[in-house]
This record gives sequence, C-alpha cells and structure tokens, in this order.
Amino acid sequence: MQVKKIKQPIGLTLILLLFLISKGCSVKEITNYDLGLKYYNEGKYRTSLSYFTRAIFFNTDNARLYFLRANTKVQLGKNTKAIQDYNRAIKLLSDTEYYERRGLTYLAIGDYQFAINDFNDAIILDSTHSELYFSRGYTQSLLDNYEDAISDYSQAILLDSTNAKTFVNRGEIWARMWQPEKAISDFTIAITLVPEDELAFYNRANEYVLIGEYEKAIDDFSNAIHLNPENSEYYFLRANVKTMLDKFLSAAEDYTRIIELEPGNGNAYYNRGICYANIELKVNACDDLNRAGELGFFEAYELIKEYCNKESKKKDK
Repeated sequence: MQVKKIKQPIGLTLILLLFLISKGCSVKEITNYDLGLKYYNEGKYRTSLSYFTRAIFFNTDNARLYFLRANTKVQLGKNTKAIQDYNRAIKLLSDTEYYERRGLTYLAIGDYQFAINDFNDAIILDSTHSELYFSRGYTQSLLDNYEDAISDYSQAILLDSTNAKTFVNRGEIWARMWQPEKAISDFTIAITLVPEDELAFYNRANEYVLIGEYEKAIDDFSNAIHLNPENSEYYFLRANVKTMLDKFLSAAEDYTRIIELEPGNGNAYYNRGICYANIELKVNACDDLNRAGELGFFEAYELIKEYCNKESKKKDK
C-alpha cells in the first residue's frame, strides 16, 4: 500500500515553528520533526523513523508525530506496528485522516471489517471525502457485499465524477452481479475519462462477449492490445471471439503472437492447430497439435488420432 508524500508548504516553515513552539514543542522536537519529514519525502524511511521516534521522546502527547511515524512504518512494511501508532494518534485526536490511514492499513493486512469500521468513523467526521467511500466500497467488494459496494462507489461518484477508477470498480461489481449493460455503461464512462485505461477496454470487451456483441468485443480487445501489446491474455481472448465468428485465419495470427510471447504455451499451439484445421491447412494443423502434445497439452493427441491419422489409415487400406 502506497502512502502519499507528506507535503510541507514552502514558505510556511517559520509559521510551523512558531505554531509548534506555541503548543509547547521543544526546539529539539521541532528539529526532529522537520528532519523526519525531510527524510520521509526523500524515501529514506529508516532514517525518517528514527527522527520521528526522537521527536516523540520529547513530546509523547503529539498525535501528529504518532501519525507520521505510523505512515513511515507502513512504508517499511511494519503494518502491525503502524497500527499501534495510529491507535495512539487517534486516542489523542479524532481525525479523519488518521482513521482513513489506519483503515487502509487494516485493508492491506486483510482485516476487512476493521478497515470498514475505520472508514465508517472517517465518513462520520467528513462525509464529503470521495476517497473514503471508494476505499469502503472496495473493501465491501472483497467481502462480496456487492450491494454495499455499489452504494459506496455511487456516492464516491456523486462527490467526484472525474475518477475513472471508481467507474471501473463499480463496473466490475455490476459484472459480478450479471448486469452487463450497467457494467458496459460504467466502463464506457471510464474510457471517456481516461482513453488509455486498458483495464476498462478489457472489462468492457468481456461484457460485450456476454451479450453477443462480438465485433465490439474484438475492437475493445484490440484497444487493450494497443495499450499493452505484451499481454498474451488479450490475444487469447480476442482469438476466442474471432473463432466464434469463424475468423480462423485471423485467430491463428493471434495465437501466433501468443507463441512469440510464450514459446512454451501448449494451449496456443493447440488452438492454432484447430484454427488451421478449420481452414484445411492440415500440415500446419498437425504440426501444431504435435507440438502442443510435446508441451504437455495432452488433449492434442486425441485430435491427432481423429484428424491427422485419419487419411494415413485410408491409404493403408
């Protein structure tokens, strides 16, 4: 889980120093605080952790220091220890961001109900924060609470209709609920917002397949391939749709591309062999089926018996 960079507005250092001093912070604490922020933003998390720890030594009642140290521990993969610091911060100060970050940490370690509880508390404090609904919706989806997930994603969209990821996630839930038209609508909006969103194209293509819109599915798989030409799954799915339309030669070209990417893919050889057989390229078909069998795709041997050895048996007679 990534944590946002802790920003310190330029020109406000003096104001911050005066504020911290007014709150009873010592000069040493302030120095450690600044150094902790500096090294955190430089990605030097172990050094940052040591400075936040020193700052806490001089002021054990500063909620912000515990919060910042918790963020640093998250970056170091110390999620359980981070939660302990978030607990201290929240005990000292009930803050939306503190609940949100603790919720995200619970989410990262798989404690989904604890995460939802924290997102609930954060939303009580600030119901205008779209990311809180997004995070809670995502967590609900992991618990298969699809209706609740849809509700949260919808609220997130009401608050921020420019986040393509929210539409993609809600579309995926509609897809799981077997509502392809609604899923397609959300994926389409996501693509409008971010035309380079390969996941949205991929997801929409799958929904088009479900409703029998095969040409549209091929177009979307093609767009996904254009955005990520190294993903063999896209070629495989596009080839499958092409075979539904009897476009066997074009499908064979997709399987060829898969073989270029994954020379040991027996399934690709098997399927290309079937495509060749359908356009009466028997030699090519049997070569591919034999190669598929050699690669461990043993279903190929049945076809070899039925198709490749058929003519040779007639000649023997």
